[in-house]
Amino acid sequence: MLKSQEILDPSSCLNRAKDDEIVFVLLGRDLAAPVAIKEWCAIRVKLGKNQWHDKQIEEALACAKAMEEKQNECNNS
Repeated sequence: MLKSQEILDPSSCLNRAKDDEIVFVLLGRDLAAPVAIKEWCAIRVKLGKNQWHDKQIEEALACAKAMEEKQNECNNS
């Protein structure tokens, strides 16, 4: 999700975080970000916290894909 959308969406992960909760942000330009997201999804499923078809996992994988596509665009221009 774009930063501007994340901030405006009251149900976003960022906005659901508690005021005193530690958060970690991955930037779309970071080549490691899509890999980290995919690994996070796999670990969540392995731990039984999610299933592959859960909305949270599908959204995370879509984010990783969008990051990869944008990175490929930047590398090919």
